[in-house]
Amino acid sequence: MSRYILRRVVTLMPILLGVSAAAFLMIHLIPGDPATVYLGEHASPESIKRVQHEFGLDRPLPIQYGIYLWRVIQGDLGDSLETHRKVIVEFLPRFPATIELSLGAITVALLVGVPIGLLSAARPNSVLDRAGMFVALTGVSLPVQRRDSWGSTIPSPL
Repeated sequence: MSRYILRRVVTLMPILLGVSAAAFLMIHLIPGDPATVYLGEHASPESIKRVQHEFGLDRPLPIQYGIYLWRVIQGDLGDSLETHRKVIVEFLPRFPATIELSLGAITVALLVGVPIGLLSAARPNSVLDRAGMFVALTGVSLPVQRRDSWGSTIPSPL
């Protein structure tokens, strides 16, 4: 059993590395300069250069990625751009609620979704199958209402 777990952990490492690299590159492929976004469009070139240096954005991408990985391995997720507090400090109080919501969603999926899926598979194109498909598609299609850090509603992009 321990050999199996070790093998799974070793296989997980390249996947985590690939996902982190993809996320890192996507952030850098977004048009615009993060320092300009951080300071605003009317920021002076000197202040933009200062923020780029402060955040390490003036270094080559491989160096930035290496620093990013090293900090993440150490548990340093950086500072929040909104509150200027450590991200981990912002994250930890919300983690129990996230676990609670996740467990609730998994429970509903297992107790409701799996039986409906089994009945739908046993009787394709039946009323139950069509009703289950309608409910699933409706749930996936509904826009999510987001809130900012102060609790105000953020309009959905749809």
